[in-house]
Amino acid sequence: MAARHDYRKVWLYFLYYWVIFGIGTYFGQYLPEAWRPTASAVLFGLMMISLFVRGFNRTGLIISHLYAILIGLVSFGLFESFIADFGSDTFYRIVLLGILVFIFFGCIGYFLLKDITHWGKYLFIALLIVIFASLLNFFINLPYLTLALTIIGLVLYILYTMYDFNRMKNKRFGPREMGFNLFINLLIIIKRLLQLYRYVNNRR
Repeated sequence: MAARHDYRKVWLYFLYYWVIFGIGTYFGQYLPEAWRPTASAVLFGLMMISLFVRGFNRTGLIISHLYAILIGLVSFGLFESFIADFGSDTFYRIVLLGILVFIFFGCIGYFLLKDITHWGKYLFIALLIVIFASLLNFFINLPYLTLALTIIGLVLYILYTMYDFNRMKNKRFGPREMGFNLFINLLIIIKRLLQLYRYVNNRR
């Protein structure tokens, strides 16, 4: 009974962070273009601190809200430009595809894999590599490296989805932390699919 209650709280937190993200995305339309790099830099700084500063919890009450709002603010530009270039129908189809990918691989992690909680350290190393490669590519801007990082990032967060669902199966989670992690996993999967679609269509 307690486990079922914890699962319910996970999904409530998951939906809650999507609401906070939605509020951030809404206000992103009022964020001046010149301020968006600053918001992105603050978000990146928070992410780096959460990765390397011991005891810094990105899923804490204040920081997780700040994360969700900032991600919404900086995501508005991506969503707006994608809809302008490819239309809202394509945008929503890709969002639906992202949700289906999230559910499919989440079910694999929960129902088909026994215990992959030891994956965490390897996924963390892969995440660090992607982050620093992305930072390097920000300065050198190689198109094929951008494509590779988009695909690798997509695969990485699919693996994180399997890993987090498996953690729920093995009851190694806190409801707030897991709800936030699942929110991030789904969001990044959707954003990577949007970026991949844009890249493929721009190369035609």
